[in-house]
Amino acid sequence: MNALAQKLQARIRNTGSVTFRDFMQSALYDPAEGYYNTQPPKIGPAGDYYTSSNVHAAFGASLAGLFTELLSGLEGDPSKANTAESPPADDGCTILEIGAGTGQLAHDILTALRIEHPQMYARVKYLIVERSPAMDATQRQKLAEYLDKVEWRALTADGHPNVDSINGIIFSNEVVDALPVHVIRVAPDGLEELYVTCGNAPGSAAPPLPSNERLAGSESTSSPSQSAPEFRFSWGNLSSGRIKQYIDRMDVDLPEGQVVEVNLDAVDWLRAITGVLSTGYLVTIDYGDIAGHLYGQDRRRGTLRAFYKHAIAPSVLERVGEQDITASVNFTALMEYGRDAGLETISFERQSAFLVRMGLIDRIAAMAIQPEEALADLKDRLAIKNLFVPGGASDNFRVLIQRKGRL
Repeated sequence: MNALAQKLQARIRNTGSVTFRDFMQSALYDPAEGYYNTQPPKIGPAGDYYTSSNVHAAFGASLAGLFTELLSGLEGDPSKANTAESPPADDGCTILEIGAGTGQLAHDILTALRIEHPQMYARVKYLIVERSPAMDATQRQKLAEYLDKVEWRALTADGHPNVDSINGIIFSNEVVDALPVHVIRVAPDGLEELYVTCGNAPGSAAPPLPSNERLAGSESTSSPSQSAPEFRFSWGNLSSGRIKQYIDRMDVDLPEGQVVEVNLDAVDWLRAITGVLSTGYLVTIDYGDIAGHLYGQDRRRGTLRAFYKHAIAPSVLERVGEQDITASVNFTALMEYGRDAGLETISFERQSAFLVRMGLIDRIAAMAIQPEEALADLKDRLAIKNLFVPGGASDNFRVLIQRKGRL
């Protein structure tokens, strides 16, 4: 049992079962031992998963084209993205990235802006808000050539970006899926919430998760390598009245036994970053779908899962702090609660369709193959195609663009 698992067990034994949301929060973001706050690589071949930005620099170049289009006021006309080089005369040239991972995507966006949109590059200010010290250090190394262009900002104590009000673009790539979620099921007597407990803990007598009601990403309630579980699941009352309000707002009929994730942290995150945006756009890229699809019979066990070494882990309760835990993003919630925060939905589409719309096919066609570089060029083309072909990196990803005010 590692140090974080011991810390969580001590907490549970002292105060009783914790919501799965709190367990996930600790597993991912504990200041000392949380998954995202430790040094081993998380993204890429040596990590546990890939992001689209790791597939090919064309992903960042496509975003650079979008950002140039939006900042230039050319809404809805992607064909002009490569020719519109004059940003607005005011200060609407700020790009704020929330959670920049390894810094690869920021590097690719800035490189594409510098080469393909030089006038925009000259005016743009690039900010990064990063909560992980480990990722912050990696980003600074990756972006060494752009240190005169990039500024890092911290989060305030209440989780808000420490940024003055900006005009421009705030965007995130695979951030919302990493926010901790409440796990809920429809029981005969109403809604129940998933808790995590352990032996000899107050409230540990609560009924465990029945063997015939496994969660997605949790084939067993204990590690198969151990004779007794470190942690186990139990169901209890809802921890917050906001949970039912959230589910009611999704307007989806849920059958008995259906398991769903409720991401209240995403709602709070949305409100916080929207408060920073005076006028401009919020661009959210992540895997997920609308509520009607996420809460369907084909996802009866929910979408919660864990990744370890590029494979789905047997249980979200294993390797606490050493594996990624995630749930698919409910984009209906981002649009609904975004409306409350003054955001207008401009577009919502599959990432593959977005990339094609932003000229990815033309980018492939323009790649000249030289005989001496044929193999490298072929690998380059195949990497780009993986971003939009069926079954490729973009298949389950969506791009949501919302606007607040007008530039």
